[in-house]
Amino acid sequence: MSFYGKLRGDHEPRLESIARNLEVSLNAKGGYASAVEVYGLGRYDGHFATKPLLDELCAEMLGVVRSYEPRLLEPKLTLIGRDRGLWVRFALTGLVGGQSVTYHVFFHSVLRNVSVRRG
Repeated sequence: MSFYGKLRGDHEPRLESIARNLEVSLNAKGGYASAVEVYGLGRYDGHFATKPLLDELCAEMLGVVRSYEPRLLEPKLTLIGRDRGLWVRFALTGLVGGQSVTYHVFFHSVLRNVSVRRG
């Protein structure tokens, strides 16, 4: 169960709990989410060109996943593409309980919010 789930007293299934924790962690804005300055995304903002921005965003998102969702082992983030609605799509894969799982991560390129769905 995620940290946030424990606070709420939730007993949701593990894979859904991971998706919710990923979404909360990836939606946090660095320096604003808590007293911990490094929690959340935001260091990619210094990049304006498409390729460097996406490279830094991918690296930062993967770092957040590794730091704040230890139940997802060996995470890999793959850029899938973008759509007309300004969402950049990623596939996040890894192992949970020895089984391969996939999450779909959607990053809004203007609003900068993240949505995570189990794949």
